[in-house]
Amino acid sequence: MAKRILVLEHMEHAAPDGGLAHLQARGVQAQVVHAWQGQPLPELEGVDGLLVMGGPQMVTDLPSQPWMQAEIALMRAALERGTPMMCICLGAQMLAHALGATVAPDPEGRIAWRFHRLSALPAADNPIPDGLTVLSGNFQGFSMPQGAERLATTDGPWANQAFRIGPALATQFHPEVTRGILDTWQAELAPHVHKPGATTIDQQDADFARHDPALKAWYRGELDRRFGLA
Repeated sequence: MAKRILVLEHMEHAAPDGGLAHLQARGVQAQVVHAWQGQPLPELEGVDGLLVMGGPQMVTDLPSQPWMQAEIALMRAALERGTPMMCICLGAQMLAHALGATVAPDPEGRIAWRFHRLSALPAADNPIPDGLTVLSGNFQGFSMPQGAERLATTDGPWANQAFRIGPALATQFHPEVTRGILDTWQAELAPHVHKPGATTIDQQDADFARHDPALKAWYRGELDRRFGLA
């Protein structure tokens, strides 16, 4: 029987991102839910994994976003049940918040809109390879949640780039972005490209061509491992 993975998305895409496309290619029953558009969240009974994606929303707007509060409650329940979970950018920030960490903008007004190199930290069976070069696109970040294991850091804003706790892995960076999604983001985020922490569009294009194949290979392998697909 195919595994059932809930995919909590927070924006519209013209085509599946790199992670959803991989799950579909593996024959997974990937159930995409847009709670931000009013779709109800399913119960966790019969769910084999939870993939919580990024989005333009902010955890600092949580009081006015009941759908986000519901997603955070679902993530807490998934942790308690031992349900495998992977959380990306906004998803990682929501998980950090659920664990009592602070989510906030950079105090120096910097953003992260670039490719950058990760430094893996000493951790048994660390899933983050040292030197992995990743894409970030975020205006807020998180402090390290109590009880979580910090896995990776980087220079610049938001040194906390990845952590794990129980069955969950959370990354501040975006391994799922396809060329088409990057094109859309570059158009939408054009006003921010000159802010501290961002690189030029030309540099992003060059970095995508150079680093995305290895990033996608890592992401596909991690999805396989986390959700028991291989």
